[in-house]
Amino acid sequence: MPIPREDDRPARGADAAEDTEKRDEGAAGAAGAEDAEGETVAADAAPAPTPEELEEIHRRNAFIRALDAVLTDIRQRSYEGKLTTPSRWAKRAFAPAGMSAAAFEEAVLDYLEEHDHGTGDTHVGRVQAPKPLEVELEGVELDPDDALPELAVPDIVLRYGKKATYLYSEALLANNYAQILFLNAEDDDMATFVSLVRDESKIYPRPMDETSFMNPPFLWTRGKVRELFKHAQDAGSFPDIKLTVTTHNQHFYYSDLYLTDPQAKALAEFYGVERGMNP
Repeated sequence: MPIPREDDRPARGADAAEDTEKRDEGAAGAAGAEDAEGETVAADAAPAPTPEELEEIHRRNAFIRALDAVLTDIRQRSYEGKLTTPSRWAKRAFAPAGMSAAAFEEAVLDYLEEHDHGTGDTHVGRVQAPKPLEVELEGVELDPDDALPELAVPDIVLRYGKKATYLYSEALLANNYAQILFLNAEDDDMATFVSLVRDESKIYPRPMDETSFMNPPFLWTRGKVRELFKHAQDAGSFPDIKLTVTTHNQHFYYSDLYLTDPQAKALAEFYGVERGMNP
């Protein structure tokens, strides 16, 4: 076997050194790439919230949970056929800790005005009442420092009266009935009487039995109903409001905008006399 010449060895050593240098450069390049990637990831990561930001998140979360309790209460009362006024929130201590009842009331009304809310002209069933927050978040793991989502209020209607502000869910309470409740709560008896008579004539259609006004939420006496009708006639502002009397002397009121006199008389006789005789 030939013995390598002495001058061949440095050549191979030079090649080896070059290979080693290339390997070192490759390793350094890979490490540099990893460092660069790490720096990019670190740069993209969101900075930790400051103590002030965390305090604001906690404050907002407390308000959202209190607001959720208010909305749930409004929807439950709407289902029961009732309006809600903000004075109820103070009585039930809905305001979060550290917030006065007056400040909470203002914040709730501002929130509703700033978000898409009910218009008061949507039929029941056309809009859905959102679920309570705890139901929406069921199965979701939240850290106390996570911000809670905004609450949707597409069904909540606000009515501003002289005596108070009234709220209800039009997904659960018909707007025409809510209007009657509103007028009654505002002690506008004439408007309540006329509105009820017109709605009964238009929607069902049938004349309104005067005993209907003796039931909740009105609880009017027979004398009060007849006095309101007399005032409506004397004022001349409601010429469409009429009276028909059955053969049993029962008084029914109707609007001739929606019922003719013969129709109203026949329907009053049916509901007041005939239906009772043929149950």
